[in-house]
Amino acid sequence: MDKKIILVDIEISKGSNIKYELDHRTKKLVVDRILYGDFVYPANYGSIPQTLDWDGDALDILVYSNQKFLPGSQLNARLLGSLEMIDDGEIDTKLIGVHNDDYRFEHINSLDDLPREWLDSIHYFFSNYKNWKKPGITKVSKFINLKETLKEYQTCQKLYSEYKNLEKSEFLKIMQKKFPEKYQ
Repeated sequence: MDKKIILVDIEISKGSNIKYELDHRTKKLVVDRILYGDFVYPANYGSIPQTLDWDGDALDILVYSNQKFLPGSQLNARLLGSLEMIDDGEIDTKLIGVHNDDYRFEHINSLDDLPREWLDSIHYFFSNYKNWKKPGITKVSKFINLKETLKEYQTCQKLYSEYKNLEKSEFLKIMQKKFPEKYQ
């Protein structure tokens, strides 16, 4: 089995209700919003350097771990799969990985090795966490296996290589024209 190890920039600790985003130009963490009600992130959440997802941001990743990692820290994650979703009409893939440097998780090599309850909590969270703002703004479809996730990861690396110097709005304009199937 391919154990793809990637570097992750942690933006949000598991259990936090504060949505931070890493500004990849300034390298600063910026508070984006506070989640409403009892919603907290069910996993450590971060981004993958030198990638560009279809929404114009770095590719997102959820890192399975018993630990809460500090925003601004980096770690190695082993990819397991991903969650396919649409956020406000744009594909916003959430990769899923496990902390690679924790020996207690050496047996986890696919989404099937994760607790079903944890995967259900991820699905529920991303289906509902923005409903207070605009009901139905996010649409979560399904979990994706490692093979397909690796293809998406490689595509996002290529997008970064080709378009990293564009402003987000310019990138989105070009992508919507070239790949209309990626936008709804």
